[in-house]
Amino acid sequence: MNNPKFLDNPAQKHNTQQQNFSPAFLHQMVNAISDPFFVKDRQHRWVLFNDTYCNFIGHSREELIGKSDYDFFPQAEADAFRQKDEQVFTTNITNENQELFIDAHGISHLISTKKSCFEDETGNKFLVGSIRDIILPNEADKVVGVSNTVTDITDLMQTCEALRETLEELQVIEEELRQQNKELAIARETAELEHQRYQDLFELAPNAYLVTDVAGIIKEANYITAALLSVRQNHLIGKPFILFIAESDRKTFMSKLANLQQIQDWEVSLKSRGGTAFPASAKMVAMYDSQGQQVGWRWLLCDVSEQQAILRLRQQAEKDLHRINAVLQAQQEASIDGILIIDENRTVTSSNQKFSQLWQIPAAVLQTHDDRQLLEWVLDKLVNPEEFVAKVEYLYQHPEETSRDEIFLKSGKIFERYSAPVRKHQGACDQTSSLGDDYGRIWYFRDITEYKQAEAELKASQQRLALLIEQTPLAIIEWNTNFEIQTWNRAAERIFGYTTEEMLGNRFESIIPENARKHINEIITALLTQRGGSFSLNENITKDGRIMVCEWYNNSLVAPDGQVVGVASMVLDITERKRAEEEQQKLVALVENSNDFIGIASMEGEVLYVNPAGLKMVGLSSLEAAKTKSMDNFHPPEAFAEFLQHILPLMSQHGFWQGELCYRHFQTGIEIPTDSNIFMVKDPETGEPFCQVAVARDITEAKQAKEALLKSEAQLRQQAEELKVTLRELQNTQTQLVQGEKMSSLGQLVAGVAHEINNPVNFIYGNLSPAKEYTQDLLSLLQLYQSHYPEPVPEIKDFAERIELDFLKSDLPQIINSMKVGADRIREIVLSLRTFSRLDEADMKAVDIHEGIDSTLMILQSRFKGNNQHPTIKIIKEYGKLPLIECYAGQLNQVFMNILSNAIDALEERVESGGKGDKRNNQCPIPTISICTQLQEPNQVTIKIADNGSGIREDVKKQLFNPFFTTKPIGKGTGMGLAISYQIITERHGGSLKCISQPGQGTEFVIKIPLIQDNS
Repeated sequence: MNNPKFLDNPAQKHNTQQQNFSPAFLHQMVNAISDPFFVKDRQHRWVLFNDTYCNFIGHSREELIGKSDYDFFPQAEADAFRQKDEQVFTTNITNENQELFIDAHGISHLISTKKSCFEDETGNKFLVGSIRDIILPNEADKVVGVSNTVTDITDLMQTCEALRETLEELQVIEEELRQQNKELAIARETAELEHQRYQDLFELAPNAYLVTDVAGIIKEANYITAALLSVRQNHLIGKPFILFIAESDRKTFMSKLANLQQIQDWEVSLKSRGGTAFPASAKMVAMYDSQGQQVGWRWLLCDVSEQQAILRLRQQAEKDLHRINAVLQAQQEASIDGILIIDENRTVTSSNQKFSQLWQIPAAVLQTHDDRQLLEWVLDKLVNPEEFVAKVEYLYQHPEETSRDEIFLKSGKIFERYSAPVRKHQGACDQTSSLGDDYGRIWYFRDITEYKQAEAELKASQQRLALLIEQTPLAIIEWNTNFEIQTWNRAAERIFGYTTEEMLGNRFESIIPENARKHINEIITALLTQRGGSFSLNENITKDGRIMVCEWYNNSLVAPDGQVVGVASMVLDITERKRAEEEQQKLVALVENSNDFIGIASMEGEVLYVNPAGLKMVGLSSLEAAKTKSMDNFHPPEAFAEFLQHILPLMSQHGFWQGELCYRHFQTGIEIPTDSNIFMVKDPETGEPFCQVAVARDITEAKQAKEALLKSEAQLRQQAEELKVTLRELQNTQTQLVQGEKMSSLGQLVAGVAHEINNPVNFIYGNLSPAKEYTQDLLSLLQLYQSHYPEPVPEIKDFAERIELDFLKSDLPQIINSMKVGADRIREIVLSLRTFSRLDEADMKAVDIHEGIDSTLMILQSRFKGNNQHPTIKIIKEYGKLPLIECYAGQLNQVFMNILSNAIDALEERVESGGKGDKRNNQCPIPTISICTQLQEPNQVTIKIADNGSGIREDVKKQLFNPFFTTKPIGKGTGMGLAISYQIITERHGGSLKCISQPGQGTEFVIKIPLIQDNS
């Protein structure tokens, strides 16, 4: 077949076990491969690769391991990779192709990728791939053309060489056939010993032998058959043989079986387990019982694909002779090396495009075919041209010699140069002819700049590998043949407590308990005398005397000459895992002793387990009795129907279900309500559910208690609603009483203050007019004196100057006028206080609301004035022509006071929070309060109070009129002002109070009250 596989041949298995190497050795071997190399499992995840592949992809080992192409490439590119890989997995055919690839550094490569499928002894498939640069990155985007031709003599020499290689391949194939026949003979002898009753049949069947019944169902098959079909022997038994016949031959196969014909040397196309079809010769013999009835067929199968391949190779050899010239020319152009061929006269006979690209030689120079002109062109690019010329001349003088060296260019590149003579070969041993058959010299040039860089990186990678050994969490220990420790990494120091200095050169007894040393000696002795590895679970002892449990993975270290030179061990401390297993046993005990029903059933409904509490709940005596029941026996019909129709689909969708489900008591038939939790357990590898687990608790008593509780809760809920309504009414009443008392006290205080101020002010105001008249009379008298006695006595003149008589005469009337203005102002304030308090108007009566608004503005006058904290607040009054309005004047004034106070607070808050930024931007608006009144309907008055503050959020606006709700800091607001205002407008006056606001757009309160109250 096309790919190597592990079959059921015991000899093959034995050889495979002998060839196992340590992970460290395999890792070094993989990293020694210069090309990128990787291995994927059947799920297309990376499981093994070398450092060159990590560098090529541009990701670290930790990032790649266990991941797939979808984790690092675009969807379309990852789909293409997966499709090609899946084809290799399913067909078992090695795939080779060429494609452009952009690496992690953005550099384009023309790469050749080879992928093959391998199968281990357990049947697991793996894809092994390698990548090689066909054209260097800086040349990947150029198309290689065919140019020039080789000489006829060179073609003839290369043709002979190709024929020689073909003959060698045929000899190898023939040797492989002889080896296969030898192995088949051994297998036949083994089969004769194991199956004596079929001795005569196996003697006639040196190849694949099997037995089917009349219908073609395989009853017996030897391991050669399994190997031929790429399956295991036990997989064949019970399978229709037609499954392994290609589609094209199945109809003929069925026809022959139906007609009971015996066929000799029937050639049929068989199909392996991987889907690969191959030709085979088949012999079938009918088997009859003692009554002469046919009972089956005996089959003898032989794979003839290799024989046909040899025949085809021989036929193809003649055709290949005619193609060799073209192939060799194509190979020259497809080579990753620059190739130059010089004949014996030092004339250029051929060169490929890669050569001119490497040296950047113009086409005109190449067309001269002059080796010396080429040499002059090349010398300008070299670091050491003299050495280059000397080497060239030496090789031309010694035409029989070959040479390989490195050339350093001024550009920093490094070329590898290889030169060999072109001479005629004679005989099968590649003997060269005399100097008379010298046809010149061939030169190969390869840019190895990146290879040199990769070589340096490889050294660094080896250093990283050493660091990995030191830093891995697994203890890595190397022993020599005397059981003396040679390597002891940091993880070993951490696990066992001994330092490297303490353990190197010592034996292992210090970490092995006394009672286990004999067993460990036997294991290590066996490792030193056999190939392969071993696994053991041992108790070990640390430096501080602590006993722990470790897993040991041991592998023999085998030198190239086959001698075992030591043992490498990887140690994992599993003490905690063992403790976890003990905890698991405790968990099993917990399930057994649980008071809840715990049951396990298959996905088909077969009962697998019920714990003792579950058996008791449903009235069963033993687990064996429970296993005789099906799932539907555990539930009433209605409950099981509910399980099938609703619960099972939900479990399939979500993996679990939780809720109430009824069970049935097998003895009494009573339904048992339970609080159930049912979930599916899935296979960790396939993700498919393989069983379902139910945990149920009897809630019969709980349901009875719940019903009583629900009744009690309903009663309590009704009482709570009644209490809630009562509490709301009490809060409203309390709010009204508190505010009424507060306003009553405030009104009495304001009225008292107004009265006390009013009496002295009236006294002052009443005496200002006579005082003014007396002052005028005195000033007139003084004027008469000055006119009739212009020259007073010195004493009067001095006194007049001392009191500044002229200033006194001009300032005294102004003082009297200022006193009158102040008295008028005090009278206005007193009048505003009396108007605001309205103690004499507690009942509803017709009033001018403009007076109430003005009196409120008068009281708040001090807050309108500007200071160093905020500018003056501008008041805009747009009073409409309103008649007298029936209202509670004092309460309405209270509403104006609350709304205007909140507006002033909002304006001050905007200045404090955003005014500074507005001032810097010269966009600070003037704080403004607008008051508008109008008669909208015959019996409705609208008062609008608006400010240009920061506005109110929607969530705050919804709670604005709720009692005790406030956005002000503690101590600045009680949350009662707007709530009381809302009650005064809506309940006392039968009107409405609305707030219109948006953040950043200011706020407007709209009050609407009837012009005349409805007494009813």
